Amino acid sequence: MNHSKIRNINFTYDKVVVGSTLEALLYCYLNNTPFIFVELERPNRFDYFNPDIDLSFFGINYISTSPPQSAKFGHSSPNKLIGIGKDILWEKLYFYLTLAGLNPIADKASSIKLVTAGKLKVFTHKARMATISFKELIIFSDEGVSGLPLPVEFPEKKYKVYDWFDVRSGMKHDHDFLEDDNDFVKQILFYPTDRIDGEHNLKDAVAISYLSEWQLDDFDYSDINARFKTLYMMKKAGIRGTRNGRDMNDKTKFKYYAVKIENSHRELELLTKPSYQSTASIKFNTSTFDDIIRKHQLLDSYVARIF
Repeated sequence: MNHSKIRNINFTYDKVVVGSTLEALLYCYLNNTPFIFVELERPNRFDYFNPDIDLSFFGINYISTSPPQSAKFGHSSPNKLIGIGKDILWEKLYFYLTLAGLNPIADKASSIKLVTAGKLKVFTHKARMATISFKELIIFSDEGVSGLPLPVEFPEKKYKVYDWFDVRSGMKHDHDFLEDDNDFVKQILFYPTDRIDGEHNLKDAVAISYLSEWQLDDFDYSDINARFKTLYMMKKAGIRGTRNGRDMNDKTKFKYYAVKIENSHRELELLTKPSYQSTASIKFNTSTFDDIIRKHQLLDSYVARIF
């Protein structure tokens, strides 16, 4: 059979999910429901669960103490207790859902179109098309989806902004976490740099801010000023640059270069989404991770048995 001639594929489901967020995958796992998506919405590597959340249900029993020396804008503070990274559970759910055949299009979809109240068309990057018939559609993400009803509300856009920095001087220190009360550069996280292979203790930095759309266009909240504030907070916390020999006036002391960091890139994560009115066959799901855990019981299914 010449598979290159197979252009159109038809699927029929009672229920199908649109989206690949952690909440969408959790819903699919608990309800044995297939999912489709346009964009992979994997949690950021620095998104963590609350340490109070019990994840033993998923075979995860790990809690970490973040920074050996956590600091509050230059002041010492106790260790910060964090839970497991959300991306770890996301990867596990995505893998087993795919293994169970509940990810029919995988990452091949380029767009999704809602044709009728019971039919979707999914277009792939290679001009293939899949038609999905359903009784109920649950939408967790409208990314790349057309044909939806008009939103009933457009909240002010709020972004989680990641400013990534390559540290050129000042990579060796005990801090993993700095925090400020202001939403601009609210947190600085230090992590083993990806620019150097192997095991090491040399750290790069990422600054996290929470900004509105107009602030993104304001120079006061630019990546340049994020760099200046990050430098300021690092110096306040006592972080120093690369060692530069001994002090000639006191041989017991060392001299250090100034801390030096360079902007790598900026990433934006939209935190607010438009609100839609659900219909009899199309449900817009905005439930949190905790809400889904409380409301849904795990069905006896293949994915549950292999998980």
